[in-house]
Amino acid sequence: MSSALPRTFAVIELLVGKLEGVPLGDIATQLDLPKSATHRILSELVELGYVTQSGPQGDYALGLLIVSHALRHLAHIPLVDLAKPLLDRLAATSGELARLSIPDCGELIWVAKTQGARSGLRYDPDAGRAIKLARTSSGMTWLSTMPEQEAATRIEAQGFDDLDQYGPNGPSDLESALHELARVRELGYSYTDSTFELGTATIAVPIRSADEVAVGVLSIAGPSVRLTHERAVSLVPAMKDASEQLALLGGSTSPVAFTTNSVAT
Repeated sequence: MSSALPRTFAVIELLVGKLEGVPLGDIATQLDLPKSATHRILSELVELGYVTQSGPQGDYALGLLIVSHALRHLAHIPLVDLAKPLLDRLAATSGELARLSIPDCGELIWVAKTQGARSGLRYDPDAGRAIKLARTSSGMTWLSTMPEQEAATRIEAQGFDDLDQYGPNGPSDLESALHELARVRELGYSYTDSTFELGTATIAVPIRSADEVAVGVLSIAGPSVRLTHERAVSLVPAMKDASEQLALLGGSTSPVAFTTNSVAT
C-alpha cells in the first residue's frame, strides 16, 4: 500500500469491532506501515470525526460518525427495509438467527438480521461482513444462480489459502466447490454444517427478481445441535415463501431496484 487512500481504508477496516481501541504502534505493525504515516492518517481521521482517541496518548477506535453514515445508507436500500418483518417472522418460526445478504461490488454482504433464540445457545455474528462464498450457505446459494464459469471465477478470486480461519467441513478446492454447487442448484437451497464456524449450521435460499436474477439471499443459522439437517429442510418452504414475497414487494425486474448494485457483472 503506497498511496494514502488504501492506507486510510486499511486503518478503518482494522478498527472495525475493536471497541476498546487499538494503540498506534499495534496499528502500524499489523498494517506494516511506518508509525509516522500511521499517525498522520489517524490524526486526519480524528479531525474528520471518523476515529476517536482516548486521550493524547490513548488508543484509537472508530467513531459513531462512520456508523451513522452506514446506517443511513442501509436505510435507503429498499430490500433491507422490506425484509425486516419477514426476517422477524422467520426468526420466530425457527427460533434461530434469520439473515439477509445482498450483493455489492462483486461481493455478498450480510446486511440485516433478527435473532430468534431467546435463551440457551445463540449464534449471532457481526453483520456487514463480506461472505466467504465457498464456505457459507449464503455464498453457495448466490453462486448457484450464476453460470458455472462466473461462479468458478468468483470462487477462484477468493481462493482457499485461508481455510484455517473457517470450520473443518466444506470445499477445500475449486473442484469440490463446483461439485457441491451442482447439488445446491438441483435442490434450490444450501445447507452447511461447520463450514464457516465449527458447530454452526445454516440453510439459505435465493431471492430472485422477476427476470430470475438473484438480488439477495435469505438464511437461517444456529447451533448444529438444534439446526439439524432435518430441522433446517423443514424450514425451506417458509423461507421460499418469504423470498417470493420480497421479490413481489420489490415490484421490478431490475436488481437495481432492490440494491445499490446489480449482481450481474
